[in-house]
Amino acid sequence: MTRSAIWCLILAFAAPGIPKVPAAEETPTTPTLAETLPATETAQPSQPPANAPDPIADRLNFKPTFMLRGRLDVDAVMAAQSAASRAQIGTLQNGYGLRRARLGAQGTIGDAADWVAEFEFAGGNVRLRDTYVGLTALPVVRQVNVGYFREPFSLEGATSARFITFMERSPLNVLDPTRDWGICGYWWPESERMTYAIGAFRTGTTSGGFSGQGGHWAVTTRVTGLPIYQDDGEVFRLVHLGGAFSQRQPPNNEVRYDPNPQSNLLVITDTPVSPFLPTVDVPSNSQQLYNLQAAWVGGRRSIQAEWFGTTIQQIGGGVVFLYGSYVYGSYFLTGEHRGYNKNRAGFDQVHVLRPIVRVGKKPATGFGAVELAARFSVSNYNSPNLPIPPTSGAATAPNGTIFYEWTLGANWYLNDYTRLMANYTLSLPAVAGQPQLPVNGFNLRTAIFW
Repeated sequence: MTRSAIWCLILAFAAPGIPKVPAAEETPTTPTLAETLPATETAQPSQPPANAPDPIADRLNFKPTFMLRGRLDVDAVMAAQSAASRAQIGTLQNGYGLRRARLGAQGTIGDAADWVAEFEFAGGNVRLRDTYVGLTALPVVRQVNVGYFREPFSLEGATSARFITFMERSPLNVLDPTRDWGICGYWWPESERMTYAIGAFRTGTTSGGFSGQGGHWAVTTRVTGLPIYQDDGEVFRLVHLGGAFSQRQPPNNEVRYDPNPQSNLLVITDTPVSPFLPTVDVPSNSQQLYNLQAAWVGGRRSIQAEWFGTTIQQIGGGVVFLYGSYVYGSYFLTGEHRGYNKNRAGFDQVHVLRPIVRVGKKPATGFGAVELAARFSVSNYNSPNLPIPPTSGAATAPNGTIFYEWTLGANWYLNDYTRLMANYTLSLPAVAGQPQLPVNGFNLRTAIFW
């Protein structure tokens, strides 16, 4: 062994602090991030869990929804009149059958739109009712309806026939433009304490929902407010105030209100004209409609009133002015209150506190809700410039008619979707130069909707 080799062995054993040079396969490596973290903090790929909601997909929700809707109103309408009344306005025949038989559907298209399509089958003919698309994702405006629907005008018009207090709206409803083809925008603040609506509509739409070539355009606007509104589960009260205006071009340059008598008193038109009002037929190329509305609800008590008016620019004659008003009150014996839709600014569904329920063979529980109501209305067709209508026919009257009507009503709500209605009506047309001859009406209805 050489001297150099010996010195190398001595140094190797005498200096244990000198690290041993590892073999090639033992070369140390730099630890990874995962190796330096606890098991619970091990880094994961930047991907959401498989079941996590996708915020972009949520914002782009276009899935349509579909729900059936409809209603049935089965009526019995009877009248009692004297021989003198029959000679003056004709014989009013009793009627029994369907006042309304509607079937349709409604739904939404994500958060972008809602839609309604409904048809009327009462009377044996299919007629269009509310059929529109409501765009709900536009800037500034809350909703824009396009299609065939009610123009924003009266408080009674904004309240569906499913929820009106009496079997029929007041005789002043003839001055409500009701349904037409058009486009209308609706606004309301976050507080929902007021509404504003304005729309353009095609006048001259028939009761079947068809717009003829003789139609023109109308602009209708309505504004409402809720200076008082409280609904905390124990107390419900509100004060509703509003007004509406419509500037219209009459179809075929003619304003016409025709009672259009049927074979009986059971009318199935969208807006029936009272047989006690005269036929109005005024040549005109311009008409204005006006409305003032107010309502108060204090728990089970409520009062509602409206004033209607119209000015008709008569071709070849003076301005015709027709107007009228109604007021009514209602009271729930069983503690309920009238519902109210703040976005539509109209009354809504009544929620029955103790609905009639029967499970199996057990006795029924609950009594439902009972509402009593009374209404007075007056329609003034005594304009000196009103043309004299035809004198033939059962439902015509000469110029100068003022029509008074008293109505007493009782509603029994079996549940939120079914009610029985009974109305007594005293009609008193005051015809110029003729005696006032009362007509008594007795009406019954079974109403259901879904």
